[in-house]
Amino acid sequence: MGIGGDWYNDVGSHMRITVDPTGGIRGIYVSATGHAAGTYPLVGRYDSAALADHGATLGWTVAWHNGRSDAGSVTSWNGQYYKDGGERICTTWLLTASANPANTWEATAVGQDVFTRDRPPQELIDQRLRRTGSVSHPHTAGRSTPEVDA
Repeated sequence: MGIGGDWYNDVGSHMRITVDPTGGIRGIYVSATGHAAGTYPLVGRYDSAALADHGATLGWTVAWHNGRSDAGSVTSWNGQYYKDGGERICTTWLLTASANPANTWEATAVGQDVFTRDRPPQELIDQRLRRTGSVSHPHTAGRSTPEVDA
């Protein structure tokens, strides 16, 4: 099937991506956690010439700002797409929130997500959130604006 299509991470967030033959990635991201209501555009790149027995490297970024809210943060995922008995994208992410210079040291969180083609059952999502509490989506509503009708 390839990298394009629908993907879900282990906390139930959804992305739909399209790829072009030159290595471009575009799509949408819908967070299932945090304070990031609505749909967000994503953009990235992938290695269109990956070796046959290796994962295809890829990365994409979401700025947590849309017509409904502004979380003052950006997340970038980097990882590899594997098709070895099942498709998955294994990533490491960086979530950086806007901060004043004195608090820059605490502005970036790091974690990992695994994306698959199927949304995980709710009980597994709940277990993941209890176990780690760390997600790649904004946690605070400090910069959020009131929701508006789309």
